[in-house]
This record gives sequence, C-alpha cells and structure tokens, in this order.
Amino acid sequence: MTLNNLFKIFVTIIFANYLDSRINIFMIDYYLSFSLGFLVFCFWVFSLPNNIYALTSFIIGLSIDLILGSPFGLNALLFTISSFLIHSYRYSFRIFSFLQITIFFALLSTFYLGFINIFMNTANFSYLLIFLSFFLNGLAWILIYILMNKFKKRFYR
Repeated sequence: MTLNNLFKIFVTIIFANYLDSRINIFMIDYYLSFSLGFLVFCFWVFSLPNNIYALTSFIIGLSIDLILGSPFGLNALLFTISSFLIHSYRYSFRIFSFLQITIFFALLSTFYLGFINIFMNTANFSYLLIFLSFFLNGLAWILIYILMNKFKKRFYR
C-alpha cells in the first residue's frame, strides 16, 4: 500500500469522525448514536484485507485517540480487535449474504459504542442507546458501503 492510499483512508476516517461528532450532538436526545468513523474504518478493512493489518489499525486508532481526545489507546485497542475479527472472518464473508454482513457490522459497531460508553460515559450508560444504535448503524453500514465503494472505485488505486 502506498503512502498516498493510506492518507486517503485516514482522511476518510477523520472526515467520518467529524460527521459523527456533528450528527451525534442532535441524535443523543433521541437515544440514537452513530459510529460513522468506526464503520468507515471497518469498510476499509473489509474491502482491503491485504492492506490494513493490526499494526496499521493500531496506528490509525492511536491517531484517532489523539485527534478526538479520548483515553489514549482506547480506539487503538478497539480498532485492532475489530480488524482481527474482520480478518478472521474474511473468507466466511464470501458466502454470507449482504444482510448477514450488515448484521455483523452492526453488531461490531454496537460493541464499539458499548465499549466506548463504558469507559467514557459510565454515569449515563444507557442500554436503550446501545440497542437502538444497532439498527441505526445497520442502516448506516448500508449507506457507507454504497458510498465508499463508489469512492474506492474512483479515487483508490
């Protein structure tokens, strides 16, 4: 993978985190939460399994921690675990339907949100937020998959 392609991947994840922070301000009142940056990262790991390994995931996670101001290593740990899970199921994804893949990534993003809320938001931890975010992130995965596939075909070489 070239440095230019890695920069494109990193910029899309940062942009998705920025959108995520702007959208979640309004959605939290309705007990909904996105994890757009995480879903974009999962898309890149899913669509480019030979280019993004655990070390790259860890470095991207550390940089996200520095940019967002979250506890150092939290996103790095979660990105590395999710990268490992996606890589371990990458051959099984070939026989899965798109609905099954969507459910997998919705569950993975729900795990991510739950873990983030346990560490960052212990006083206001809400099971309703986690439950409703499963459905919202499933719908977000479908949109991210379609849009990022178009982006990958056009800009990633």
